Amino acid sequence: MYGVAISDSRIYLIQCECNWIKVYDACHPYEFLGDIKVRDMTNPSDILAFDHCLYIPDNMTPTCHHYFGMRSDCDHRVWKIRLSESASFSVQPEKTLMSLKKWWPWTLSRASDGKIIITTLTDKVYFWSPDPHAIETVTLPLSVCSAQHIIELSGQLYLICSRLCEPKVCQLVREGNKMNFVENSSSLDVQHPRHFAKLPDGRIVVPDHINNSVLVVENDLNSCKTLLCHGNNGRKRPCRVAYDGSSHQLLVAFHHSAGLYSLNDSFLQVQH
Repeated sequence: MYGVAISDSRIYLIQCECNWIKVYDACHPYEFLGDIKVRDMTNPSDILAFDHCLYIPDNMTPTCHHYFGMRSDCDHRVWKIRLSESASFSVQPEKTLMSLKKWWPWTLSRASDGKIIITTLTDKVYFWSPDPHAIETVTLPLSVCSAQHIIELSGQLYLICSRLCEPKVCQLVREGNKMNFVENSSSLDVQHPRHFAKLPDGRIVVPDHINNSVLVVENDLNSCKTLLCHGNNGRKRPCRVAYDGSSHQLLVAFHHSAGLYSLNDSFLQVQH
C-alpha cells in the first residue's frame, strides 16, 4: 500500500502505479465496498481525506521495474475526488495544479487554517487552498534532501522527515517564503521515517520503514516508544499512517497490506 485515509467510517487505500482506490467499511467486519476508478491516475503516492473529498498527489511517472527508465510527458497533478454519501463510486475526478508542470508532488497534510501542505521531491513545499484556489510556494533549507512529509505543529512551526539528511526528523520554522531549522530544537533519531500522523494530545506517529516499526514520538521530540513492530501486531515496511480522531482509529499502510488499530484497545484488523 502507498496511501491510506479514514473518514466518515470509510477506509481508503491506494497502491503505487494504480488507477483505483479501494474502499472498505471502517467498522467490523470491515466489508469491502468497492473501487473508485480514477482514469489516467498513474503513480499516486499519498491520499488525504477531509471535507468529503479525497486528494491524491500523482507525478505521472511509473517507477515499477516493468517501466524502468520510462518518463511521462504529462504534467504532475493532485487529483481531487468529491465523495458521495450514496453507495455509488461513480465519480468525476478533478485534475488540479497542473499549471505547475513537473513539480514532483509526494505527500500531503492539512494545516490548521484548512490549507493542504504538499511536500515534493524538490526543495519546494506548497501551501494550497483548494477552494477558493490559492497557492504559496515555500523553499526548504539547502541541506534538506529527499523530504518525505511535512506537518504543522503549531503556528509557523513544522515537523519534517527526510531520507538523506541528518537528523531525519526535525523542526522547521516558516519565515515568509522560506523554511529554516529551529535553533537548538530537539530532533529525533529515527532511521527511516516516511510519514507522520498527529494525535490529539500532540504526539506524533512515525513509521520507520526499513526497521519495520511504527513509533509514537513524545511532544518534546526527545523520546519515543514502539507502538507496532513486525511480529507484534505489525507487518513489514510501514510507509503511511492516518489517524481518525472521531473513531480513535489509526490506519497504517504496510507492504501489500494495511492495518487498522484502536489506540484505546487491542489490535483490530489487517486488510489485504
